[in-house]
Amino acid sequence: MAKSFKPRSVRELLTEMKDVSDLMIDLAYAAVLFESDELADRVHELETRMDGLMYHIRTIAAVVTRNVHEARKITGILQVAGAAEAISNATGDIADLVRRGIDIHPVVRDALRMADEKIAWVDVSKYSILVGKRFYDLKLPSDIGVWTFAIKRGKSWIVPPLRNTEARAGDSLIVKGPPDSIAILCKMAGARKEAWVSREGLAPIRNALAEMRDLSSVMVDMAYSAILLGSREIAEEVRKIDEKFDKLTYKLSLATLKAAKEERNIAGLNGLLHIIRSMERISDAADSIADIVLRRMELHPVFARALAEADEQIGRADVSKRSDFVDKSLKELNIWTTMGVYVLMIKRGERYMFDPSKRVRIRVGDSLIVRGSRRGVQKVKKAAAGGKR
Repeated sequence: MAKSFKPRSVRELLTEMKDVSDLMIDLAYAAVLFESDELADRVHELETRMDGLMYHIRTIAAVVTRNVHEARKITGILQVAGAAEAISNATGDIADLVRRGIDIHPVVRDALRMADEKIAWVDVSKYSILVGKRFYDLKLPSDIGVWTFAIKRGKSWIVPPLRNTEARAGDSLIVKGPPDSIAILCKMAGARKEAWVSREGLAPIRNALAEMRDLSSVMVDMAYSAILLGSREIAEEVRKIDEKFDKLTYKLSLATLKAAKEERNIAGLNGLLHIIRSMERISDAADSIADIVLRRMELHPVFARALAEADEQIGRADVSKRSDFVDKSLKELNIWTTMGVYVLMIKRGERYMFDPSKRVRIRVGDSLIVRGSRRGVQKVKKAAAGGKR
């Protein structure tokens, strides 16, 4: 029997595809970190949902393409959608390791804990100030820089929590954010901050894997930024990082094979190799998105509107001479913790500063390319323009 087809706009489909692929990355890493079959199952469900979205996109492309000009417009959209599907498949493979009970070496979990953007499990006590409040009202992403992407409530899961979902005593929140922000959330929840000590040995593998986890996430954000801003420079940087990623993949795979000579947990190292390959596919998907800009492919305006409606947004904040940002370092501003927005890069004149250090001081005329919640991005734009923070 043929699949039923309910017409949807391309904008809605692209928005949902970006949201689903972002959520799948977080859930897959959380499934590995917490050894959770339930979270891995949610990744599998979302992978099936992504397949349905791709079916709709391809059907629309077949219907609307009547000539070469229309085909060129839809080709870019299909390439972005295909990249989102590739991310979905890669994260699905990571989650399948958990679902199939395949051993994953402890060094992988250590690496995930070392990454700049932390994933944490936070239990809500009955005395918590979160209890009874809706997540929309709490505004955790824009106020303290923490995203809640899953809740365990008893034996059931809420993935992701909706705007009107209320926090309850006994909930376990699966969140991501900077370490300081997660520490703030732990206090709000009445929970202890996770104590973690890195295991000895395999330090080169652990450090390289943590870097790959951060790079893969940044690459996806930068690739979308390149399209949104029409920037070949950003797209070229994505390609450079992809080349660096390929070298890291080779070195890490080789280091893993060498470790097998002395490491007893051979099955765990095999699981590590699977995760390395999946991360590489996420990197390749980001490069595929950036390739649209490098090839100067025409992209339909509907794509920019889809990005503007996604859960996590990418925006540009121009710094005026009236802004409190001027002459302050990123460390002093602490935008990630106070506004829930991560500074991907700074455009200064004709030059981009990619992944700027916390010591960098903001100047008049700088443009901050940021990623965060819709409200957080708007707060940064307002503050950069000279409004009150």
